[in-house]
Formats: sequence, C-alpha cells, structure tokens
Amino acid sequence: MKRLILLFCLLVSGAHAQQPSATTVTLGLFTSRTIHSLTVTPLGTNEWQQICATCQHTALHIPLHLEHINHPIYLGGSFRIQSVEDVAPIEAAGLYIVAPAADGLRVTLELSSERYVAAVLSAEAAPDEPTASLEALAIAARTFALANLHRHKADDFDLCDSTHCQALHLGRVRPAIAQVVRDTAGISLWSGSRRASIYYTQHCGGITEAASAVWPAEHGPYLTSHTDPYCLRRSPAAWQANVALIDLIRIASEQHWNLPTPITGIRITQRTTSGRAKLLEISSRTRAVTISASSLHFGINRTLGWNHIRSDLYTVVVANDMLHFTGHGYGHGVGLCQTGAFQMAFEHQTSAEILAFYFPGTRVALTPSGGLWHKETVGPVTIRTITPDPELTQDVQLAWQRALALLPPAGETPQLTIILAPTTELFRQLAASPGYLLAVTRGNQITLQPLPILKRNGPIEPLLVHEFLHTLIESQSTDKAPLWLREGLAEGLADIRSAYAPPTSSLATIEERLANPLSLAEDQQAHRDAAAIVRTLGQTYSLTVMRQWLRDGVPTQVQQTLR
Repeated sequence: MKRLILLFCLLVSGAHAQQPSATTVTLGLFTSRTIHSLTVTPLGTNEWQQICATCQHTALHIPLHLEHINHPIYLGGSFRIQSVEDVAPIEAAGLYIVAPAADGLRVTLELSSERYVAAVLSAEAAPDEPTASLEALAIAARTFALANLHRHKADDFDLCDSTHCQALHLGRVRPAIAQVVRDTAGISLWSGSRRASIYYTQHCGGITEAASAVWPAEHGPYLTSHTDPYCLRRSPAAWQANVALIDLIRIASEQHWNLPTPITGIRITQRTTSGRAKLLEISSRTRAVTISASSLHFGINRTLGWNHIRSDLYTVVVANDMLHFTGHGYGHGVGLCQTGAFQMAFEHQTSAEILAFYFPGTRVALTPSGGLWHKETVGPVTIRTITPDPELTQDVQLAWQRALALLPPAGETPQLTIILAPTTELFRQLAASPGYLLAVTRGNQITLQPLPILKRNGPIEPLLVHEFLHTLIESQSTDKAPLWLREGLAEGLADIRSAYAPPTSSLATIEERLANPLSLAEDQQAHRDAAAIVRTLGQTYSLTVMRQWLRDGVPTQVQQTLR
C-alpha cells in the first residue's frame, strides 16, 4: 500500500530533460488491424470516462460499447478492451483515448516508459530467461523506446504495439520481470552523447547482420556484422521451407512483380557481409528477373505466414515445382541476439558483458555523462542510488534505530529496500504515484525523490522514520487492518508531539480518501484525520492493543465509538 510524506515545493530535477531516462509513452493499440467497434470493460472500482478533454470524469462501472463515434472518448483506469474483429483483447491500466479515424477507430494508451518496458519483456523474454539476459533485454527495450519516441508522430502516438516497434504483452507482469525492470530503471545504452539506436533479433544464426544491410540509413559503428558463437552453442536454429511455384506466381501478381514463366531456376546473386541473401535472380528458359531478398521474404511471409521464411540466411533451389529453402537463424539478425544473450547469461556473463558484446563501443548509463545503480547495505536496509551519499547512509542508520525504538518488530525483522530516484519522473514511475510526494512505501520498498528535493524540503531523518514505521506496520498487518489505522499509527508515532486536533470527516470518508485522494489537499487532510483518530484511541488503548488490531482488525464496538 502507498504510504506517503507530501512534497510541498514542486521542483524539477534532471539535467538531461532533452533525453529523459523516463517519460510517458503514448502507445497505439490494434495498429496491425482496422478496428470498427470496441467493448470496454472496467476491471477495477475507480474507472472513469470523459466525453471531452476538459469535461468532468464520470464513473464507469459497466461495459461500454463504442462504435461510430464522432468525438474522442477518454477512459482512465484498468480496462479490458475487446474488439469484435479477430484480435486478442487488451488488459492494462492507464489513460485511453478512443477517437474516430478515417477507417474506423483509433485507440491509444498512455503509460509509463517503465511499464512499457515490462510489457516488452512479457512478450519477448523466455519463461526461464536468466536474470542477466533479462536485464540486457530490459535495457535494450528501454533504449529503443526512448530513442524512438516520435516514430509514429504522424499517427498522433509515440510507438505502436506491433513488431514494427516492439512486440508487447500488456497485462499481468511476472515477478522476475518486475524485479529486473526496477533493478535497471532508467538505464539505457549510449553512444557518445546520444542514446544508441539498437535492435534485437531472436537468433542470428551464428553471425549478426550489419544494420545498414537491412536499413541503409542506419550506420551505427556498434551495429556491424560479427560472429556469434553463443547462439549456436544453444541451438543451431536450422529450418527448411517450401514454396510452391504456383503460390510464388500468385504472390508475384499481388506484389506486382514481373516474374518470368515458367520458372525454371533461382539463385542468390548477391549476399550481405554476413552471408545473408540480398539479391536473387529468378529465371525461365528465356528471361531472368532480379528481386531483392527482403521483398521475396516479405511477400512470401505475408501470404503464407509470417514465420514461413525465418531469416535471409539461407540457400534456395527450384525442384519439383517448388522453391526449397534451407536456412539458419530467426529474424533480421541485427543487434542483440536473444538466444545468444540467453547462452551468455547461462555461462555466467553479466548484462553489461552481453550488451558490450552485441553493441561494442556503447556504454550502459542513466544519462550521457554516466550513472549506474549502486547498492549499499545498512543492517536489514539496502540503499539503491545512482550517487552514494554518506549523509544519507547516516540518516538511514539513525532513522532505522529510532523506528525500531518506536515500534519494535513483532516477529522477524523485515528486509527493506530504499530506492533514491535520480529524477522526479523516475520516482513517479517507480513509486506508481504522483510526483508531488516526497516518499512512497509499498511493502518492503521505500521510494524517495531525488536527494536535492529531499534536502530542500527539510531534514531527511524524520521522513525516513515515517517510512520505516510504515514498513514495520505493514509487516505486522493483515488485510483485516483498515487503512486509517495503519496510516494513523505511522503518522502518530512519527510525530508524537503534535497537538490534538479532532478529525474533520467520518471514518468511511477518511478511509476512502486515503485510498483514492482526489487532490493533494484532500490527501493531506485524510492523513491528519487518521492520525487524530489514532491519538484519540491512544487515550484509551495501549500501543500493544492497537498492534493486535493490525492483525485481527478493529473490534466493532471500538469502531462504533468513532462514527
């Protein structure tokens, strides 16, 4: 649960705003299909809709059918979006906009870049992916997203949901992926002062492809062809495919190729530096036509299935009225080979070593000038920060001891993690909370604003005491403990000298506003009210009794005295 200290002075952090380490991504949905109607089903209890950008929210509790709309519809919360077309439904939380388009409906979703990275890993990573290769893929996916934010500017969104950008699986994120995204948060690949232009492929077949061979305008010095022994140690990725000549003639007609007939031969007349087919000659007894391998690859796969021709690393012959392909590798072969990265991780190489192998000369960092996550341990507390600070370490030590004195653990001492975010935007994404907060605690993780912001808003030690109390309270609580009790205990124990002030709202209202505040002022007041309730109870009941309520719930007769 989110437990917080509020940020009264809103400040902007991050010197590299032009190349942010985290941002909001507007994602185009259903981009590979034309969508004419949608059914939007709320998945939570706080979903809303707007009929214009400046209109007030209205609650949405039942499915909404959208078809033939003449203005954008705004939807906020967690939804299941289902099309009547033969397309898999989408389940995700964020801000949706459904707008009319020339050929149907256009659907976009705003989500954080870190959540976007998790969706890419959910689609691309193997179920048993080792941590090191999962980290490398997270950094690669984040780098691609942040370097290509305006790829679909003409379509009024940033990135699409197809392999034209990156494959995605929106929905539940498995714990291993969530952990790796947190561990690499904001980190990407850099070449000089610019974010690298990167690609990745499923299996390079033992040799990566130069990017310029696939995209002539791409000349990154870290995207040249080189051998890859790792993927072949894991799998040879051998494949065969047959294409009937009658199907090839039909494909040629659809693609407006002027092929000779009857086809009697095919040969590769030019290969790339990696050995992949570049140009082919298709001939009859009287005529020959040259066609690019990429055109042939696309045409066949579009008609016969997108994995029919698995790569351009092949040989091909004509026999028995068929094209017979024998090849290796899966995908275009450029950049990071996912199979090779898996094998490198299996052989105990780190994510940094994997990325250095596939993108030589690049560096892993938060900004062009550097920055990597650093871990430091203080008792049961792990501090994760880009720039270690001795004063922060001392504050953590003092605050932890004070929190233990105020609320000793009932059982085993929890193991905690403090993440000191390097920018406010990254804080917002890691904490999944508004940027006006100073700190957010969820479970055993405490996320803090950047150190300069913390220092400008007062001493850090009291802030840490408050957050540590939250972790100690949550470690002793069950779902029977109301939010007002957990919040009020943390507020009251951390500030025991505050003068008494009665609560301004009912118990039910305080509980609702703590869970879903509509404004900063409402949130502040709800926390003050929760502390007031606990102070009132403290005049009659001991801390030992209230700690029992964290486990068993507040007795009905006690709650009745508070209404």
